[in-house]
Amino acid sequence: MSAESIATIARYTGVNAGKATGSPIKIGFVNADAQELVVAVDEVVRAVNDTLGGVRGHPLQLVKCVVTSADQATKCAQTFADDPAMVAVVQGTIDADVTAFHTILAPKLPVLGGLPLALADAAAPNSYYLSSGQFGGLGAVTFAKQYSKARRVAVLSPGGSPANELAVATLELAFKAVDIDVTVARFPMDATDLTQAVTASQAANADLLIPAIGIPQHCVSLSNTLQKMAVYTPVLTFAGCLGADVRKTLGDYPRWNYLGFSVSAEASSTDDATAWQVRAFNEWFRPLENRSVTRNGGVQIFQTVLALVKILASIPGDTFIPAVVGNAMKRFGGPVYLGVPRLSFGAVPGQPAIGSLDSRVYVYLGNDTWRDTTGGQWLSPPNPNQRQGQGQGQGQGQTGGPTQSQSTR
Repeated sequence: MSAESIATIARYTGVNAGKATGSPIKIGFVNADAQELVVAVDEVVRAVNDTLGGVRGHPLQLVKCVVTSADQATKCAQTFADDPAMVAVVQGTIDADVTAFHTILAPKLPVLGGLPLALADAAAPNSYYLSSGQFGGLGAVTFAKQYSKARRVAVLSPGGSPANELAVATLELAFKAVDIDVTVARFPMDATDLTQAVTASQAANADLLIPAIGIPQHCVSLSNTLQKMAVYTPVLTFAGCLGADVRKTLGDYPRWNYLGFSVSAEASSTDDATAWQVRAFNEWFRPLENRSVTRNGGVQIFQTVLALVKILASIPGDTFIPAVVGNAMKRFGGPVYLGVPRLSFGAVPGQPAIGSLDSRVYVYLGNDTWRDTTGGQWLSPPNPNQRQGQGQGQGQGQTGGPTQSQSTR
């Protein structure tokens, strides 16, 4: 890494650069059986230990555990909890029931994660997530109200997923609370043609189409269906549609708006500090581009590990024990590297592990070109007591709203 990138990261973590040669700090890492985040976490930990000074000279020692089921999640948690040298656990992406996982770890080890996907994540004591993940979709309501000026919204969702049903039901209530009409249509999980669902959602007559999708098959099917039906309604979806499989099948990403929980490492930034962080990340990430690591996955792991280093480095002396580390995580108020500027754990009712519900939206213009749709503003969930026509502060004064800047398929 260049001296400029090393200095940028050091300014964030508060750790002097160099090789970490002290006693190691043992950290568990749990993730689904997918190599993307495993490759990324290995590389960022290598950079932290070899170049970025570790944690005031202490290298991170990673113990990895793979999860594809609730039983495996439970076994991983028990293994970590039984290790007297373990200090904390970093959670990647787990698509399994994590209730027992959190029950075992909560009294023993703190968990730091980037992307909460389950209610058990959000409600877990002694767990701390740097983004809102599954629970941050309400930023779509603020986007629809403030930027799209939408009166009618169409929502598409695959049926049969409890997580999706929860997210869609929450969106439906939130849209109605701000006087936006919403029509929801569901389609079978294995669908390859979404014509019936698009028609049922009344997408052609809506001001905004929100597909609650995140797997390549659904993203490709929707893009093809919208083209076939000549439906040009602006689309706002989630970063799951930015995978390599989508691009390979379609030839490029769909030209939609994408809601995410980090600053895009592919869009330009007018903020100098953010621009330097983007440059440093991209320099670190460049060798991973040919190793099946998506940029979104890279950002998630990069920011989580750097936040861990920043949190550990804030602890006086070398008191790296679970209780002290957990308290430091709880006090961590941000900023997150390429993430939200502020965190407040315990501020979201019923979801103490969620530090922020804010999100960002970027529009893809084609040919690897992106634009920040919201002009550098983070989108907070709408206040349900406010009605159409009343300002919400976030994003006011923005010119050239998404209706002008969007490109659709």
